[in-house]
Amino acid sequence: MGNVLIIGKGNLYTSVISSNSFRTRAFDVLSYKQYFKSLYNTENGNRRIDNQIEMEKELLVYNKVYIISDSINEGFELITFFSKLGTRKIIVATQCSRDYQLYKKLGAKLVYISKPGSSSYSWLTNHL
Repeated sequence: MGNVLIIGKGNLYTSVISSNSFRTRAFDVLSYKQYFKSLYNTENGNRRIDNQIEMEKELLVYNKVYIISDSINEGFELITFFSKLGTRKIIVATQCSRDYQLYKKLGAKLVYISKPGSSSYSWLTNHL
């Protein structure tokens, strides 16, 4: 598909990608679970360099990445990964407002604070 990727995990991510307005748009979608399995050796949990190189090659095509995660650790890991990869625009959607500055410092261009049912959530699902 295009050069936009949606990656994430949790209630907000699941809600956004299953919304009717989202399904009509052309994005590539990758769950954090798929990302994690591709990057790590599941037998011992160690990161494999060959897996990381392959993952980086596959994800280099994306100019814009939306990270939607309920977990601060996974959100930070994904921002760090895509920042190092040189992704031009990283947008984060989170339910936790206290992490806004940290996401920005790690490389997020925009940070949306959103919860299912809120006006920011409606905007997010309609404008992705």
